[in-house]
Amino acid sequence: MPWITNPDLSHNPETAHNPEHPPNLEDPHQTEGSNNHAQRNAGSSQNDSPFLNAINNGTRDNTTGYARPPENETEDERIARYARDWEDGLAELRAQQAPQQPVPQRVFPGPATARQTGKKNTKASVKVAALNIKGNGNPSPYHPNNKWWHIWQIMREERLGVLVTTESHLDGPHRDAIHVLFGRKLKILVSPDPDNPTGARGVAFVLHRDKVQMEGISTMEIIPGRAMILNIKQHNGEPLSVLGVYAPNTPAENAAFWNRIGEWYEANPRVRRPDLMGGDTNIVESALDRLPARTDPNAPVEALDELKIRLGLIDGWRETNPTTRAYTYLQKQTGSQSRIDRMYIRRDLFDNSFEWGIKTVGIETDHRMISVRLTCDNATQLGHGRWSWPKHLNDDPILKRYIDEKGKILKENIEKSRAWEARVPEFNPQHLWACFKSDIVKKARERSKVIIPKMEKEIADYETRLNEILGDQTMNEEERKLSAAVITEKIVQLEQKRHRSARLTAQIRNRIEGEVIGKYWTMLNKPAKPREVIHRLRITPENPDEEPTYETNSKKMATMARNYHNKIQ
Repeated sequence: MPWITNPDLSHNPETAHNPEHPPNLEDPHQTEGSNNHAQRNAGSSQNDSPFLNAINNGTRDNTTGYARPPENETEDERIARYARDWEDGLAELRAQQAPQQPVPQRVFPGPATARQTGKKNTKASVKVAALNIKGNGNPSPYHPNNKWWHIWQIMREERLGVLVTTESHLDGPHRDAIHVLFGRKLKILVSPDPDNPTGARGVAFVLHRDKVQMEGISTMEIIPGRAMILNIKQHNGEPLSVLGVYAPNTPAENAAFWNRIGEWYEANPRVRRPDLMGGDTNIVESALDRLPARTDPNAPVEALDELKIRLGLIDGWRETNPTTRAYTYLQKQTGSQSRIDRMYIRRDLFDNSFEWGIKTVGIETDHRMISVRLTCDNATQLGHGRWSWPKHLNDDPILKRYIDEKGKILKENIEKSRAWEARVPEFNPQHLWACFKSDIVKKARERSKVIIPKMEKEIADYETRLNEILGDQTMNEEERKLSAAVITEKIVQLEQKRHRSARLTAQIRNRIEGEVIGKYWTMLNKPAKPREVIHRLRITPENPDEEPTYETNSKKMATMARNYHNKIQ
């Protein structure tokens, strides 16, 4: 019987990894060399296999598998024993080679995942930013050098809800022309300069229709072309007041500007005080906000400080980064930098703000954008959203090869599962397909942390280098100023290049798919409106006399709704 070499088939290296055994296929809880199959056979019945039981009973040699001849065996008995050996071994081999249904196994939970900390990004929120755009560029909104094409791209890429623009150089007719192009996605509210509407100064609010509620919007001008109030509603219906400012350059006019705003609020006590104030202030409050470090004249600084106290405002970015050096304006002629673009927030709302940031954008300007994300105490918890596959991973050969290998295994497993009479919850086509998708998404996440677009990596490296220079205490001020100016200019150039590349990609796609009925065409022509979020559900109390309580977590609300509908079926 030379074909029987190892009767314990579950420990045979060839059969232990045989793809004909479904329980070993892509089972994360079954390690290599696992003897789950042998344990399953042993647990069911020790008498199912005469061949294996013969070894256990000692009538066969457990090394060779040959039967031990009994004493005084006759020739006829020996031939009959060989025949039984042949039949038993052949039946055992067929049983091992036949497709077998996996037995459902209890899956124990894995190790606890690390708790994510740092960003408060689990509630419905609105992102507000401020940027000095330094004019419109070409006055025609249809010209490629008109800046409003780039502003729309910034709003889309940065997911901004409200953008305060200064030096907007916009009047009513120009705004209407821009609305013809972008009115489905953007709403622009302007406060032009009364003397030179399209050539100087100007404040404008840009609202993203997909991100903010468009009902109940109102504006009030405090100083035309310099200061304007925007009133909107947050996701939960609470009011939000934003004051956009563009302060004069000269110290005397700057001080008068802040005093005039304070007097206006005193004269209008029924007007809601601003929750946020942002824009180009043209002064700094601390020597830390200038490079080289120096203080500004006392008069405008004291006037601004008095207004902040009156309105209850604080510098949110500085409160978040007490000792960090970062700047929003670069004077190219001298290399000096300053943080004159700032965002202030009401002190009692500061705990509801996060993601304070200063960012270089791809638009032609010498200012950087400041931004903050704002939520409220009773905002709905929406989670982190659906992870999106980065576009640059489509060309990753390692990920492609991984998907190809996993896809072949998936196809084989699905074909084998069809041969089984009974449906197994842990090994059916739907479950296999879901596991396949989870595997490739997990691999894509890993590769996305390794494979970074070259330009983005270069920008990130320069940003890191800039932060190191600004925080280096061994450098003198002049050396720090020159080094920071060179790197800042390089970051601006790279960001503008990345911005143009993204814009070109969008133009090419629009040229190819813009007039073809499909998903892209449908999205272009779909009415823009924010999501209708269910903010809370009332929890049914055990005692009807108890005060009602409400659930604001979206996952728990979904469970409550499911249970409710299941009960009424």
